[in-house]
Formats: sequence, structure tokens, C-alpha cells
Amino acid sequence: MTNQHEDKPSRVEARTVAPEQLGRMRRTAATAPTKGRSVVRTVGHLVLAQAFVGAASLVINILAARSMGPAGRGSLALLLQLTYVVNLLAVAGSDRSYPATAPVDRGARAATADMLRLVAPAAVLAMAALGPIVLIIDAGTRHHLAVLSGFLLVATVLALNSALRTGAAASGVASPYLTATVAGQVTLVAAAAVLTAGGADSVEVWLIAYGGSLAVAPMVAFGLLRRAAPARPAQRHSLAPARRLGLRLLPAAVAGMITLRVDRIMLPWLGSYEQLGLYIVVATVAELAIWPVQSYVDAQAPRWHQRFLQGDLRVSRPLLAATAYGVVAGIGLIAAGHLLIVPVLGEEYASATGLLIPLAVGAVGYSVSRMAVGLAVATERAGSALIADIPSMVVALGAYLVLIPRHGAMGAAVGSAVAYGAAAVLAVASTLAVTSGRPHRRFRAQSTNNRSRPPSPTRN
Repeated sequence: MTNQHEDKPSRVEARTVAPEQLGRMRRTAATAPTKGRSVVRTVGHLVLAQAFVGAASLVINILAARSMGPAGRGSLALLLQLTYVVNLLAVAGSDRSYPATAPVDRGARAATADMLRLVAPAAVLAMAALGPIVLIIDAGTRHHLAVLSGFLLVATVLALNSALRTGAAASGVASPYLTATVAGQVTLVAAAAVLTAGGADSVEVWLIAYGGSLAVAPMVAFGLLRRAAPARPAQRHSLAPARRLGLRLLPAAVAGMITLRVDRIMLPWLGSYEQLGLYIVVATVAELAIWPVQSYVDAQAPRWHQRFLQGDLRVSRPLLAATAYGVVAGIGLIAAGHLLIVPVLGEEYASATGLLIPLAVGAVGYSVSRMAVGLAVATERAGSALIADIPSMVVALGAYLVLIPRHGAMGAAVGSAVAYGAAAVLAVASTLAVTSGRPHRRFRAQSTNNRSRPPSPTRN
């Protein structure tokens, strides 16, 4: 269902919103074509940045595996997974909540500063909590402090990059983030090539090199943002709505991460490392194929929030677009897999082609669920994310426990398709429910307070 209040506010809104604020809402709606072009540009920059990350990851995985061997590569992967957990706890849902609640005229520098204020305290607490676990994992080596230092460095850099990405998505100014990401990934690939050529096989050296190389990205980004000085200093605004909404979204974020990653942990436990090797080839490509949907959601969140406050948020077109994109991406995944897996990877990976269809179905479900959850978050309703992600996590765990022991990689692929399909159905139903009515008065009041200042003439 969609709202039909396109050109004027309802009588209820007219009684609760001042005339000058209504005029500002109309002016915001009048700039929709310009905003649409800005969204396309922002999405393009974010997708390009993720494409560079994906390409660099493939190269680095090959180099690290050849240099470190299976045991060393596994240790490095485990430590990196812990840094991802730190990043998830540090962000605490603010990567979704901040773009949905940020003022529409917030520039890149101000938006990044806001995100740093949101992320920094939780990042410190998360690193303090997981640091002892890192020492326990590495108890059998002589370089505990080196491993811990590398872990803290990587975790810090990931948190900074998350703040930069969310600031770029919220402000619509993503070119500094793209430039910085390319610089960081190129540096990381170069460092990995040097370590491989030198025969380096210690976990601590790779971990420190990983963090030091990625640190180039925030340094470049902050330098570019400082050069683009704003016309006047940005005024601080309350981050309480973003923080509250982010904390409500955190359980869903944790559930989503478990749904996305736990299959790769359970496969060697319930199946074998060979099955994991077959599965990861296709699953990684499928994951890369659906990244653009989340980038689009992040870039559109401020615009959706404004439209919801005006009573003009339409959900049918974004949901249909996500469905169409998922279908096209899935067909592309199937076609590319049949054409490339055996010629590129060899006959030993031929059975991986059987995983293409269930993973393509999962890509459709994942695309639709992320779009639906993004629309619901724009209304400041965290319940839709919880309704979609937590049950899908339960479905995923149950399916993996039943299917992986019997069917290996195919069981993981089918389980993920079932879980993402359930997430899509639940997310769409919940989103249609929360977007069918007018915004609550509390949401209108918060938006009025955040947007009561006139927009600055330029963006930083």
C-alpha cells in the first residue's frame, strides 16, 4: 500500500506543522529530480568502491593462501572475522539509522563527524572486550602483543572506514570515499604481493600489513574532506534518534551477519573443507552481485525518510526494482558460473555449478529483504528489521543443521535460499504494514527539530 498525499499535507499535518515548515517540505519535494541524480551518482560511487574491495579481496586471498598455507591462512581468517565482529558492534546499527535520520542538508564532513561520534565509544568497548579473546586464540605463539596490535589496528581502521562510508551515503558526497577506498585497496594488494614474494608466512606480519595498508584509506579520505572546506561551520545536532534507532536495529544486524556468514563456519564442522572450498567459490560471487542493492538503500534512506514525513513514501516501485535486479543478478550468476567455473578453476570445481541455482534464488530473496528493511528503517521502525532478520537467522541455522550433514555444500546453498526467501516475505509484509499509515507525530517533531535551520549554500 502506498500513501496518496502527493502535493499537500493532510489536515492532521497542517495542524501540527508550522506553515514555514510546510513550505520547506514542498521545496524539498520540488528538488526531487536533482536529488534523484545525486542518488544515482552516490550509488555509483559506493558500488565502484565495493567492486574494488571485492576484486582486491580475491587477489589477496590467493596470495595469502599461497604464502601462509592452510593453517596460517585459517588463523588470519579467524582474526579478521573477529575484527568484523568489532566493527559490527562499533557501528551498532548506526550505518542504517543515521542516513535515515540525518538532516537533508548535512555535508560529508559533518556527516562523517557525526558517525565518528556514534562509532567511537562502542568501538573502544568492543575492542576491549574482544582483545583478551585474541590473546587466548594466539596463546601458542611467541608474539602475543604483535598479534594484538595488528588486531586493534585492523579493527580501528574498519570502524573508521564504516564511518566514512555511512557519512558518504547520508550526505550524497561519495567521491572522497571512492578515491580513498581505491587507494587503500591498491596499497593492500601491493603489500600482499611484497609479502608473498618475500615468503612471509607469520600471522602477525600479515595482520599488521593488512591494517597498515587499509589505514591509507581513511587518511586519504580525511585529507580530501579537509580540502573541501564548508562555507560555514556545520552546526551540531542531536544524534539521539540515530543512536536509539541503531540500538534497536543492532539485534537485526547481528542476526543478518549470522545468516550471511554462519554457513561458512558450519560447513567444515558439519561437512568438510573440500565442501567449503566448492561453496565459497560461488557464494562469494553471489554476495558481490547483491552489494549494489544495499548501496542504493543507504543512498536513498534520507530521501525516503523525508517522503515518509510528508506522507508520500511509495514502496511498490523500490520493491519491484529490487525483485527485478535480484532476478537479473541471479540469471547473470548462473550464466557466468557455467561459463567460467571449470575453465578458470579446473575440473575439480565442476560440481560447484550445481550450487548456482539455489544461490541465485537466495540472491533474489536477499535483494528484496534489504530493500524492504531499508524502507522500514526510513520510517524509524526497527521492528521490521527484527521481524525479517531474526526469524531468517533461526531458519538458516535449522536448515544448515539438517541439510549440511546430508548434502554438504548443496545443503548450505539450499538453506541460504530458504532463509533469504523467508526474510523477504517477512520484510515485505512488515514494511507494507508500517508504511501504510501517516508518520507518528513524534517522528514529525524530530524531523522538524533536525531540519529547522536553513540549508547551507554548499556541501562540504
